[in-house]
Amino acid sequence: MSAGAPTTPAPTRNRHLIFALLIFSLLTVVMQFTMVSVSVKQLTEDLNAPLRWSSWVITIFALGQVIAQPVAGRLTERMGAKMVFAGGLAIFGVASLVCAAAPNVYVMIVARFIQGVAGGGVLPAGSAIIGDVYGENRAKAIGFFASLTPFASVLGPTVGGLIVDTIGWRWTFGINGPLSIVACALGFALLPRGRRVDGIKVDYAGVVLIAAAATPIIFALTELGRRGVTPNYAIVAGAAAVGLTALAVLIWHERRTAVPVVDMDLVTRVEFLSANGLMFFFGLCWGSMTLLMPLFLQETYGFSASEAGALLAPRSVAMMASSTLFATLLMRTGYRRPLAVGFLAVAALIFLMAQGFEGPNVLGLQLNNFWYVMAIVLGLGLVFGVSNPSMNNAGFDIAPDRIAAIAGLRMMAQQLGSLIGIAVAVLIASRAATVSGGLTIAFSIFSVLLACSTVMVLRVPEIRTAGAPATRREPRAAAPVSIEAERS
Repeated sequence: MSAGAPTTPAPTRNRHLIFALLIFSLLTVVMQFTMVSVSVKQLTEDLNAPLRWSSWVITIFALGQVIAQPVAGRLTERMGAKMVFAGGLAIFGVASLVCAAAPNVYVMIVARFIQGVAGGGVLPAGSAIIGDVYGENRAKAIGFFASLTPFASVLGPTVGGLIVDTIGWRWTFGINGPLSIVACALGFALLPRGRRVDGIKVDYAGVVLIAAAATPIIFALTELGRRGVTPNYAIVAGAAAVGLTALAVLIWHERRTAVPVVDMDLVTRVEFLSANGLMFFFGLCWGSMTLLMPLFLQETYGFSASEAGALLAPRSVAMMASSTLFATLLMRTGYRRPLAVGFLAVAALIFLMAQGFEGPNVLGLQLNNFWYVMAIVLGLGLVFGVSNPSMNNAGFDIAPDRIAAIAGLRMMAQQLGSLIGIAVAVLIASRAATVSGGLTIAFSIFSVLLACSTVMVLRVPEIRTAGAPATRREPRAAAPVSIEAERS
């Protein structure tokens, strides 16, 4: 269909069945990512892999998503939402089966990268399908569809922990293979073809440069984490040089391409730079801690995989409840105060968690380890919710017509922070005497960095009220790649 197609299609008769299929597929993809966090210990032991390589099972999936997100929206417009959604599910399902049968960690890493890239198109393509089948009622349906990501993050560690403790870690991948393939078949049978727009351009060079910048730097950190032998510093220096060179070329390329994957105007302006910087440091601390926390709890307190997974669910529930409350208070609080309070409180609680206190006595009450950790995890969810609405909205008032691009860059900054944070934490854990001791050091350092990053809050633009003067300069009008992103 050409670009002149109607933008408000009539609702499809079997739209509720289609919506159920889309929800099922989204839960399958998101739960797969969070399931892995509780199986790292068992996966590492079973594949006889050093921690520095088994951690790539987490990071490479996130890197695949970082690469997929900038182009998923454009490919959906170019190829049609049905093809991107159902085709992505098919590839995701096959990659899941390869993960389940992986004979070594290297095959696992390759399959996980394919999973991340394939799964990266589910949310944007699914949102486009909902827009087609629900017509004028699409806003509520898309909002509910996207809001399920945090719910899947709650279920993933809990379900994953139970699977690991009962039938083994391989089934955290194995069950998603047939489920994804069945969902793909139903998708080709039920989903509308969707609209296609001719002439859509995708900045493939920019996407490749993003991968070329991030991957060598993470590899250099992995090489530094070699245990028992001296790292090859020539490899480390070479990989770091390749990554930094690719980063410089990326900046040069993005400033000159007509439709950049990274709009530099939305990066270099102080207001956006501050918000993106906060998201990077938040990802560095929160993202790495969240994904490595199950391993830390198993190594430090001896919790089982199901116990570690169960501890993460209350955090997500508290986070959603607190985020909902503080979203309604934004017009009163502004952006800066919740950001400062939330960041400092998260930093303090992560530092407390990292110390690994055993059975502490609090006000004369002796707590066992499980309930002590539960209290900290609940606190983390609550204080995260204080800052989350501000992180999601800061800067949108400056360029309301660029919200998709701003949100996408912000999500990319957070994910890149998580990638670097996981790599650094694993490096420290690999070089330390014990994994538990290394993660204690890493989380402590990250909490201090997060607290120090709070100074950037001072340059975050406040909420612009009605009648407020316009900013000095608006970002350039060239349309960026549309990025669909959901934060958790």
